[in-house]
Amino acid sequence: MIQLDKLIGSQQPRLSHIPDGDTTWGDKAVKFCRDVVGMTLLPWQENLLRDMCRMGPDEKWAARESVVVVPRQNGKGEVILARTLAGVYLFGEKTIFHTAHLMDTAIDACHRTWEFIEASDDLLWAFTDGDASLQPRLRQGNGKECIEFPALGAKIWYRTRTPKTARGLSVDLLIYDECFNLPRETFAAMDKTTRAKQRAQKMFISSPVNRFEHAHGAVFSAKRWAAMDGAPGTLFAEWSAAPDADPLDPATWAQANPSLGPVAQLEDIRGDAHSASTSADLMGTFMVETLGVGDWYPRDGEAQEDFTPILPYKAWEDAHDPQPRWQGTDIVAAFDTDPDGKDAAVVVAYPTAKGVHLALQPGTEFDRESIVAGVVKLVDEYDPLAVVVESRGPAATTIQMMQREGLEPAQVSARDVTRACELFLSLFHEGRITHDGNPRWADALARARFRSMSSGRAIERYTKDACVFVAATFAAWGLEQFRIPDHVDVRRLAAPVESTPMMVTSGASYDFDF
Repeated sequence: MIQLDKLIGSQQPRLSHIPDGDTTWGDKAVKFCRDVVGMTLLPWQENLLRDMCRMGPDEKWAARESVVVVPRQNGKGEVILARTLAGVYLFGEKTIFHTAHLMDTAIDACHRTWEFIEASDDLLWAFTDGDASLQPRLRQGNGKECIEFPALGAKIWYRTRTPKTARGLSVDLLIYDECFNLPRETFAAMDKTTRAKQRAQKMFISSPVNRFEHAHGAVFSAKRWAAMDGAPGTLFAEWSAAPDADPLDPATWAQANPSLGPVAQLEDIRGDAHSASTSADLMGTFMVETLGVGDWYPRDGEAQEDFTPILPYKAWEDAHDPQPRWQGTDIVAAFDTDPDGKDAAVVVAYPTAKGVHLALQPGTEFDRESIVAGVVKLVDEYDPLAVVVESRGPAATTIQMMQREGLEPAQVSARDVTRACELFLSLFHEGRITHDGNPRWADALARARFRSMSSGRAIERYTKDACVFVAATFAAWGLEQFRIPDHVDVRRLAAPVESTPMMVTSGASYDFDF
């Protein structure tokens, strides 16, 4: 049971825009969730639910879109659950689509909703006329969670977001949960699902965007800017610290965390604040995750804040070598993926008279079977010194697949990640790195930044195409680590005279142009 007497968080958002409308249905939704569902909503959650359900004079939602920014661990999921059940039982909504960027998040939301339904006879037997076959039922498996309501002809779908999610559906309520990660192509496909409904509603609800960590935060950033400008038919509510607020002041914590006390625990935040006071990196995380101060993608036409690339643009451009001269037959391949396992990069490194040449291979998608098949082909034809992959993360899921093919990839540990980064930087500043001029290098360099680890610097993984430079550091490190000294007489395969494709995704291949 939530102890409301311990609530110290601000119940009013620091920034808001609430469209005018009648609150009758909102009041009914709050009462339904309290008396029938059995939820204990905090005042800010009740107010937000009530405002979402304001009705305009045309019997349509006053807010066709809701944009809500609230830091983690404040109970935004309860607002989503309340609006979802009110939609089914009060508003007659037939198709509700709850999307999240992680499967676990979607499944947890489904199970949480089902727990309330299963625990309430009123919800189980509503509209069934005593027929047990018409009771709600939970469908689950293979990431296709769904709660069906046969008596009402309604369904609540729970899915991760992909460009194919919800294709062909017409949706009454579309929920973008944790939409700090919402790829443009996925949004473009899903957003059309509400167009055929006269009284559809969309909810964008999430912790803030950090553009240097969230490669797909531009959509939510744009929605926030539009909502702040008072976009018609848009509800906006944001709990965050004011720009001039002291991040170590408990009053600032209360302003940004509406559930501070009974849900967002004060002592936990106090501990995080103390750690943040000792580290600029931790303070940045604390500002975004706990105080709701996003590092948003800029509005169109606005310049981004000062940004220092990991390498000077001009120096990287000058390092392009269109005709590298391969010395010997040594070669290393490395690959990496972004944290959500969608994008990938494969980089080949080999020695030249200038130092190390890096060739970024075509193809951007992470397809495990194709990558492993390409690695096998590479090993058979070129006998590389090593195929380098990190020992954790999505790329690590290929390790056992390669081992089943009789290969043993070189696994990079957390400490090796920083060593690889520092080696790469040293080689570059010594003028010993050249590259093939692939345009993807420049795109990645425009976003890449460092992160601090206990053992040194590394490339921040949560920026778009960070895997490009991470793979480059792995490849250069692998060549240094496994290269055979000149005085050792080892028979090697002759250098290839023609490029050989390494298949990565359907319709695309990696051409090794050495």
